[in-house]
Amino acid sequence: MHCLITGGTGLIGQLFCAHWLARGGSLTVLSRSPEKVRRLCGESARGVRDLQQVEGPVDVVVNLAGEPIPKRWNARRKQEIRRSRLETTEQLVQWIMRQSQRPRYVLSGSAVGYYGDRGGDLLKESSGPGGGFAAELCRDWEAATQPLQQAGICVGTMRTAIVLSTRGGALSQMLPAFRLGLGGPMSSGEHWMSWIHEEDIVGLMLHAIDRHLCVPFNACAPEAVTNNSFSRLLARQLHRPCLMRTPAWMLKLMFGEMAEELLLASQKMEPRTAIDSGYSFQYPTLEKALADLLGPQGNGHSPGHPANSANSKSH
Repeated sequence: MHCLITGGTGLIGQLFCAHWLARGGSLTVLSRSPEKVRRLCGESARGVRDLQQVEGPVDVVVNLAGEPIPKRWNARRKQEIRRSRLETTEQLVQWIMRQSQRPRYVLSGSAVGYYGDRGGDLLKESSGPGGGFAAELCRDWEAATQPLQQAGICVGTMRTAIVLSTRGGALSQMLPAFRLGLGGPMSSGEHWMSWIHEEDIVGLMLHAIDRHLCVPFNACAPEAVTNNSFSRLLARQLHRPCLMRTPAWMLKLMFGEMAEELLLASQKMEPRTAIDSGYSFQYPTLEKALADLLGPQGNGHSPGHPANSANSKSH
């Protein structure tokens, strides 16, 4: 099967590419730096700068493109965050609609931010969107794929939780402070955090492609935790104390609006669609995920060597 991916050189994209190639699929990566694609995504991956360079029929499209969100927001940055997701998705949709042989499946990105700050509510896929910049962004990002759905193309929308990896993302940013014994909860620490191990998000992506999940689905582990619990378990895994607490006012001073919407928002997601469709999580609990990533053998999975698992193989 031929897969076209945007965002293939990112944290999730690199690992997905490794798994896809390991399954024997062919791969085209749309990238602003196509010369880096073979090094980052695999020797047999083909990098293209423009959709017009894509060769042959495409069976699967995976759309993960977008500027990183976790940096202090200002008006220009928010505009770029929106543009990088919406314009790429709109261009991709237009390209797909022009193809004489259209893809069988399209997997497009979204995020936990779709739900906004929801306290202790259990957030299933049927839960409505929340308020704020992140929620509006995710709502518009998902809506950009509607022309494909109206044309009868199977579209899965992945609402991604915090992806745990030592190669990048939130966990890698937390580790230096926690390793020094200076880590701890944010604000009261009572807000809920939804997370997923990097191997499970790729396993779930492959599962969605294989099973043709034509719906939005929560890409998170079955066990959401409070920020207090997350901090305590991370410190314990590193054999460090968990005494330092960062007050909300300091986070808001450092990160502005982003602190309220990303760092302090409470989001307790449930992967109901994933479970009901038969996906089996390799790392269902935070303890197991952190032990794998940070334990004696857990130095993070190299993108070039995907872990062998039932979920990384074709059904």
